Amino acid sequence: MESQRPLFRNILKKARESILNFDSLEAESAVREAVDAGMDPIDLVELGFIEGMKEMGDRYEEGDVPLLYIFAASKVMERGLTILKSCALENKINLRMFGNIAMKT
Repeated sequence: MESQRPLFRNILKKARESILNFDSLEAESAVREAVDAGMDPIDLVELGFIEGMKEMGDRYEEGDVPLLYIFAASKVMERGLTILKSCALENKINLRMFGNIAMKT
């Protein structure tokens, strides 16, 4: 598991940056890489996508980006979560989604 840490960090970074760059394809790629690597989907959501949304929110609060950017970033996150649900079904991962909240069962 220790050998996977750099891989997991890179995947989380990719997920976070997909939000900040408004890149749905990058979000999809991060999800697929995470599932293929056996990463906990909750970590992907919390430490990847949500961290990206937090940073976007901080940028908005500081006046660096307009409100429209928050909505655009949320669409990217929504796309990533949609792909995550699909991958979870394909790979028989027990994952329950409640809006943007993910739980493993």
